[in-house]
Amino acid sequence: MLSFGAYSAILFGSISLIVIISFAILFALPLRRLAMLLDSIFHFKEVRNIGDDYVIIDVCNDKFEISKTFSSRFPFVSAVGMCLLVIILVFIEGCVFSTRHVYSKKLCSDRIPNCYLFKSRFTSFTPMYEFVCEADKPIIPSNMSANYAVCYGFVLPDQSTIDILNQLGVCTGILSLIDSLYPLAYKFARLWYGRICMILLFVVIVIVEIIVLAMQLNISFMTIILLTLTEALFINIFVLQYRTVKRPANLSRVGSYIEMRDVY
Repeated sequence: MLSFGAYSAILFGSISLIVIISFAILFALPLRRLAMLLDSIFHFKEVRNIGDDYVIIDVCNDKFEISKTFSSRFPFVSAVGMCLLVIILVFIEGCVFSTRHVYSKKLCSDRIPNCYLFKSRFTSFTPMYEFVCEADKPIIPSNMSANYAVCYGFVLPDQSTIDILNQLGVCTGILSLIDSLYPLAYKFARLWYGRICMILLFVVIVIVEIIVLAMQLNISFMTIILLTLTEALFINIFVLQYRTVKRPANLSRVGSYIEMRDVY
């Protein structure tokens, strides 16, 4: 069994590494490939490209130009990066390295037998006890003052082809849900009352997530991930709604010697 320090290093180090590599790749992508990725995930259609300097995409009938600058890429890279990060985490959680947060007297599982006991969620940096629990026995014994536990297990050796396909189906379902709901949320946010509703819903989701973590409710790790993804996409919609969309100052000059191509 890993020490808690090694477990934390693997968990947070892996997430940090995935984030850094993912965003580095996305920012380094050629504009046309980034536009293709946006089309495949969000159906943001490329309507025009100007050489290799600018790509104009259609976001629910709003036109945005993506150039090689950080500011023009960031809203789109962050949306794609957050979606891909969630998909990777969901796949890893289900098929490689599974983690379980326990707030009540749940029973031990063969899949995730390595556990750390904490006095509460707010003391989760210093475990009271580290142990390998026995199957079908309470993770948190009744004679202990601890009321919170984190258990993990390397589940990859136990995965069958069906298990991996099922997890891929979950990932595909998340992408399909984003594909269906994002355009509706974006269009709704155009309306003044829609924008107010979206802000209120965003605040409610943030409050719910804080309450869930503070009150130590027995909510799955995947639920927390999906709530965080929803918050990130809401922020992305707000940024795009309030972003000033203008042609670059040298567009007419650029168009005079670089062919401007419409994409059909």
